[in-house]
Amino acid sequence: MSFFSLIATAAPAASAAAAPAAANASAQPQGGGLMGMVPIIIIFVVMIFFMMRSQKKQREKRQEMLNRVAKGVRVLLGNGIFGTVSEVKENSCMVEIAPGVVIEVDKNGIAAAGSDLTIADEAKKA
Repeated sequence: MSFFSLIATAAPAASAAAAPAAANASAQPQGGGLMGMVPIIIIFVVMIFFMMRSQKKQREKRQEMLNRVAKGVRVLLGNGIFGTVSEVKENSCMVEIAPGVVIEVDKNGIAAAGSDLTIADEAKKA
């Protein structure tokens, strides 16, 4: 018997034995489905939680900074103008940017005030 004739006779027997095994494997329920997505969902939820927490901290820090704005406090406006608060209103401030030059700005236009401004001054000097 040659090598090729042995392979030819063994191949049908192997495929016949593999057919029932394949039928049994397809009849059994497959793993995965929703359970495979659980880790991805958990990671997504944790990521959203940390993003919301970070934004909340930034919002609270900004509100605290705006609450510190009072007469005489040095401020940096969003457009890069430095000045001193001369009057505080409900939603705006009067800021003196030069001797005798007073402008009214919305409180949301203030980028830094008080101790936060010291950091901005140091960055400006560098």
